[in-house]
Amino acid sequence: MEKQLARPYYQDTGRRPYLYYAVIGIDGEAELEISRSRHRVDEVPAGLVIKAFRRSEHAAEMDQLLGGALGRVLENQDRALYEKAKAGETWLILQGEVQKDDTLDYLRNAVGIVQAALDMGADAVLDLHALRLISPQGWKTFFDPPFSPWEHVTFLWSPMEDGSFWLHTRGMLKFGRPDIGLEGVPQSEQSRAMDIFKQMVFYGAQGAAFTRNTRLHISEHTACMLHPELTGEMDDPDYNNEHYQMTWADCKFEDV
Repeated sequence: MEKQLARPYYQDTGRRPYLYYAVIGIDGEAELEISRSRHRVDEVPAGLVIKAFRRSEHAAEMDQLLGGALGRVLENQDRALYEKAKAGETWLILQGEVQKDDTLDYLRNAVGIVQAALDMGADAVLDLHALRLISPQGWKTFFDPPFSPWEHVTFLWSPMEDGSFWLHTRGMLKFGRPDIGLEGVPQSEQSRAMDIFKQMVFYGAQGAAFTRNTRLHISEHTACMLHPELTGEMDDPDYNNEHYQMTWADCKFEDV
């Protein structure tokens, strides 16, 4: 990630980013060494804590995080990586609510801290909010410039009873912003629905909050008027976050 990451559309909504990364399989005897130049880290962001989990002391917590419904999701993504993660004896956890988020420097620092831990020979990173296990090679996508907000968010397609789809995100909590849900997407319109989501994720990462009807340019010649409704609770199992709820029928497209 770049050294400086501005949020030009930042609005202070009172919500703060919450991060949870677990670096799995780290050498439990080695000391974490963070380089200002190599890892592009200049501080541990206020609100974040670094702690170690060891299977001898924290087996229940480790098994809970990699078990149940989340475990099945992670196993389906990459079974070999999941088995490596389950065998990890020592984890390093980077977790907490960020206190200063008017730039994305907090995320750049967090990504660099995780990279420093991976440099100690770890096997995987659990990004809890995005429901992902990430290999050390995959983490380089986050670490190496240019910064891409879409890499930090998971886009999920779920079929609905009428044959349409529910498109929803996980991971916007890392930007201190609600996740996004769009119901009733026809299969033929999945591409345009993704264009809408990519724009909303981009502007949300840049600090925008969708507090009113919103017009987005989703391509060179097309705009879309949206009606996001903020709803949900932080413990909503579908999002683990508040979310913007929308329906496809309410999305109005126009030529520009």
